[in-house]
Amino acid sequence: MTVQMQPVRQVVSPNYSARAGSVRLIVVHDTEGSYDGAVSWFSTTASQVSAHLVMNEDGSQVTQMVPLSAKAWHVCSLNSVAIGIEGAGIESHGFSAGWWQGMAKIVAWLLQAYSLPCRWAQGGQGDGYCSHHDLGAPGGGHLDPVAIGSPEWLAFGIIVQTAFDDIGRGKLPAWALHGLPNPHQVELPPDVAPTPSHGGAPRSGVGDAIAHPTASGFPHGSVADLQWRLDSTGVSPGLSVDGFAGPLTRNALAAFQSKHGLYVDGLIGPKTWAALDAATN
Repeated sequence: MTVQMQPVRQVVSPNYSARAGSVRLIVVHDTEGSYDGAVSWFSTTASQVSAHLVMNEDGSQVTQMVPLSAKAWHVCSLNSVAIGIEGAGIESHGFSAGWWQGMAKIVAWLLQAYSLPCRWAQGGQGDGYCSHHDLGAPGGGHLDPVAIGSPEWLAFGIIVQTAFDDIGRGKLPAWALHGLPNPHQVELPPDVAPTPSHGGAPRSGVGDAIAHPTASGFPHGSVADLQWRLDSTGVSPGLSVDGFAGPLTRNALAAFQSKHGLYVDGLIGPKTWAALDAATN
């Protein structure tokens, strides 16, 4: 049986580091804000937050921001052993059936991909999946997406088990990236103001710091890396390397394209990346 997973776009967050432990937990979060606002927030260097995957409000699309093999910054001291999925929405408004179905499919895929048992790892104990709420103070003390053991969460467990069984009956579909994305295939974050999740609290842990093997110090393909490269070409006005793909960054990108005889659209495609690499390497 082939399970149809959601389409995935690649938007690179700068906020990740090397994973020191083995994955044992799949952690379900909610963004406490909009899909686009969360993706924009996780793209900024100041947020000190990221997630491997962000799902939209109706469960129909996913943005991958961190390779699964790396450590996203979503549950503080437990970052090394967890993969984080943020579902767009606000707990007090409730989540749609599509949200729960989409989230269950992602959790089930990850459990299968990492050979983890399909079980609720209550309190973050043992292997399996859990909510952010389950992790208490070590995970940042957040209460999303619902109360521990609530009817919504218990019903979610049944949906996860069904999806897990369905995926297990066939070949595991290729879906999320384990390694680094090709920077020529990434997208810029949406041009919206970042929406700080959970009051803007950072979720990096001890020893988590942005450090990537590029001249900029940010992962190739991220907005921060793009800004550093554009600034290195002498754009005026100069750019702040903050990861926010706002008007100044998009205008500087368009100016670079014009200067190098590229199609001017303010987007970051293969030809633009190639020219930018050539100008800054």
